[in-house]
Amino acid sequence: MCGIAGFTFAAGGDTAPALHADRLRRMTASIKHRGPDAQRALLLDGAALGHARLSIVDLASGHQPMRDEATGLTVVFNGEIFNHVELREQLSGAYAFRTRSDTEVILAAFLTWGIDCVRRFEGQWAFALWDPRDRTLWMSRDRVGICPLFYATLPGGQLAFASEAKALFASGLVAPALDARGLKQTFQLWAPVAPRTSFEGVSLLPPAHTAKWQDGLLTLQRYWDLDFGVTPDAPDAPRLLEELGAVLDRAVRLRLRADVPVAAYLSGGLDSSLLCALAQEQLGGTLRTFSVGFAHARFDERTHQATVAEQLRTEHRVVEMRDGDIGALVPGVIFHAEQAMMRSAPAPFLRLSGWVRDHGIKVVLTGEGSDEMFLGYDLFKETKVRQFWARQPDSKYRPLLLRKLYPTLSVSQQNVELLREFFGQGLETPDALAFSHLVRWGNSGRILRFLAPEFAARVADEDPVASVLASVPKAVAGWRPLARAQYLEARTLLSGYLLSAQGDRMLLGNAVEGRFPFLDTGVMEFAARVPEQLRLRGLDEKHLLKRYSKGRVPASILERSKFPYRAPIAGALVGPEAPAWARELLAPEAVATTGVFDARKVERLVAKLRAPNSAESEADTMALFAVASTQLLAHHFLTPRAVPQADVDAVQLEAA
Repeated sequence: MCGIAGFTFAAGGDTAPALHADRLRRMTASIKHRGPDAQRALLLDGAALGHARLSIVDLASGHQPMRDEATGLTVVFNGEIFNHVELREQLSGAYAFRTRSDTEVILAAFLTWGIDCVRRFEGQWAFALWDPRDRTLWMSRDRVGICPLFYATLPGGQLAFASEAKALFASGLVAPALDARGLKQTFQLWAPVAPRTSFEGVSLLPPAHTAKWQDGLLTLQRYWDLDFGVTPDAPDAPRLLEELGAVLDRAVRLRLRADVPVAAYLSGGLDSSLLCALAQEQLGGTLRTFSVGFAHARFDERTHQATVAEQLRTEHRVVEMRDGDIGALVPGVIFHAEQAMMRSAPAPFLRLSGWVRDHGIKVVLTGEGSDEMFLGYDLFKETKVRQFWARQPDSKYRPLLLRKLYPTLSVSQQNVELLREFFGQGLETPDALAFSHLVRWGNSGRILRFLAPEFAARVADEDPVASVLASVPKAVAGWRPLARAQYLEARTLLSGYLLSAQGDRMLLGNAVEGRFPFLDTGVMEFAARVPEQLRLRGLDEKHLLKRYSKGRVPASILERSKFPYRAPIAGALVGPEAPAWARELLAPEAVATTGVFDARKVERLVAKLRAPNSAESEADTMALFAVASTQLLAHHFLTPRAVPQADVDAVQLEAA
């Protein structure tokens, strides 16, 4: 993983080269944290390309920007093409390779197959490729959106692009301003609906898309999509277990390819435990694992992490987080994430990646994607129960099945009515595309009650749910209920939040690359074919995955209830260990100055959560974090901040 940046421009003008060079070096320097090993920039006739390198494959000769001398084709690339070895063998007869890098495979593949080459890639990537033969800039992003790629169209037929929005601002070509619609979408959906972002004039290339910029015109095309509408295989568990083992083994093996050591995150749940078991086997017993522990017992999973590490005999390390640590980390979280949030969960991941980097590790395996592919979330169980309930919406007993998901609920009549009120949304339209997500979106949408009246009026015509549904292909509406739920989950939470704000940004904030075996194309397409009753058997999530894991991970991990990952919020922001920035930015005058939230309502919310023994509701803590993160977003990006000149000077400017 690395950082890329650049822009196109019209040729001509005596002072243009110097101006372009300065802009490009500032863009590249602003994302040095993504690639501290080398920062290089290249001016071409019509394009400026910059690259901040995190050296993982072909350390000696894989430098970028990389150029094909015969055609002038030049690429800057963030990510990994894991099947580059196999592709190189296919291309070796048509292309004379000079390096061992996967970057050069992109050049060779494009020259051989054109932009459709991305369909052959197995990996995670965002790249920009300048073709001087027809003065065209091509961009592409991986299938599920692991690697980010922002862009802005500019006056005069120009285009600027970068791995992070802050690089666009550093160029001076884009002025930072918060996008009100993007914020409203975030507060309800957890992330803006791509291509919209948190900033006006800044777009995000959607996952699984290519883009062509030529003569001032940008055209986007989708090259792949998640398809949960396929006809399921026969429920032949022995055969499917064998196939699952084959696709997982290949996914892990490809992601262990590197010229530097590869470690793994170990949460103590099934997914990371299984990945660690597979990686430890393939590495011959040398795997290093890293975990987060919490001083607050409510969030801590160290006992389970230690059980796995002991059985697998990994070299294991844990970093502990306290409430004060979370609060101190949040400004860095928002600086790197470049979006508002409802949860503090990314903060421990930012600390964890720093811990990993301090121990000399650049690459980690992590388990994101398993819940989405193998029906692991409570959301899928809720959908199954609510679909059953919808057949008899007046039933007194069907909503009680939800107690199997939330066993702490009592059976009092009052709680039954609360169950009906909370989970009964949309029962009259169980075939609606949004049915599975109405409860979550309704819950997070309560944050909108805290908006300042003027801000709310500006975005009154923005319906976040309608916006995301409009981006979904029509065919999805005809899929099975759980298939629809999976698609929406991958389109919204996975891509927009888990892989970006909680994934790429927290990893690359400390120059660590995350790799996600469960998001291998073969694994995803296999999971889509597995009958739902073998993924969610009754209310037993990830049933087939658990059967495969038996004997590979400790029995206690297979038997434990799913533990949703959380981190403290109220204690971190308004508790005794709350940092000074929180007191300043949550003060009424600061909230009023930003103008997104109602200062009086926020003041009452803070007082409520600060009170001793206050009963924290999820709605209240989510609202608090939404306010705090929005305040930080404005603080970080609406005030111009110069890139340190020493970092600018360190960018090596190369001649074409």
